[in-house]
Amino acid sequence: MKILIIKPSSFGDIIQANPVISAIKTEWNNAQIDWLVFDKFKSIVELFDDVTNIKVWKRNGGIKAFFEILKDCSKQNYDLVIDLQGLLRTALFAFLLKAKQKVGVSGMKELSWLLIKQPYIRNKKENAVIRNLNSVSFITNKKYSVNFEFKQNILSDINLEKYNIKKDDKFISFVPFARGKTKNWKFEYYNKLAEMIAEKYSYIKIIVLGSKEDFGKIKNDNVIDLCGKTNINELAQILSKSLLTVGADTGPMHLANAIGTKNIFIFGGSDIYETAPYGNISKVLSSNLPCSPCRGKCVFKTEKCLENIKPQDVFESIRQWIK
Repeated sequence: MKILIIKPSSFGDIIQANPVISAIKTEWNNAQIDWLVFDKFKSIVELFDDVTNIKVWKRNGGIKAFFEILKDCSKQNYDLVIDLQGLLRTALFAFLLKAKQKVGVSGMKELSWLLIKQPYIRNKKENAVIRNLNSVSFITNKKYSVNFEFKQNILSDINLEKYNIKKDDKFISFVPFARGKTKNWKFEYYNKLAEMIAEKYSYIKIIVLGSKEDFGKIKNDNVIDLCGKTNINELAQILSKSLLTVGADTGPMHLANAIGTKNIFIFGGSDIYETAPYGNISKVLSSNLPCSPCRGKCVFKTEKCLENIKPQDVFESIRQWIK
């Protein structure tokens, strides 16, 4: 059985599609599972267990890159293609493949449902993890448990002493940075939160995680800024060893949730029904303003969606987790 999963982006969405691998292995234990992903996000799929081949699509390669990867995938003669992205270009990609069976995901957009069958009309209050799994259920007529699975070696010990973090140190990870202003809590709020943690829990260190461009954005003597200093494996290891993570609706936060680290999501301009972390180790704080959820199209066009979530609110959730 040869199966291709089409889910080229983005970080958090790819993480939420991870349980599809386990569902496929439950049904077809010896299946070849390939994953089509944009080059920018290849390292995320490399964390996943049981992916046979990663098919890399050059995101900015235009038409040429599209047909290059299409030609490569066509050689496999897939038995099943599952388009979990549900956009026109991914549906066209699946449509052009000579596979025995093709299926999309509920809620397909950009008229992509004209090219690939979607299993059912999307339930707007359905979590993306379940929506992805239901594409497999549509084929097999069976239900599957949510199992996030990663390569065991990615969660092995990491030497953090180079960052002044000893083996037995306890720490909380901040993941403040997301695309879109309506997803980002104020940096001054993170600074205030760091001061509250340091005052109440002086034995707990605070690590800030992000890209190279994010380094120095959280200016506080109580934090250790590792923005741009970790690769994807080190990021996963740090998140796995955190007491908990605090942050926006962004990929690393979904990774933390998937690998079993308690987390506090601060939600602003995201669809909370679809993109909230799945499971019972999360606390989700939402602004509850009319602009939320708003898929990033907040009428304020600023961080105002998040302004009524105060540092004290987040600190109280941290206190409850630590307790």
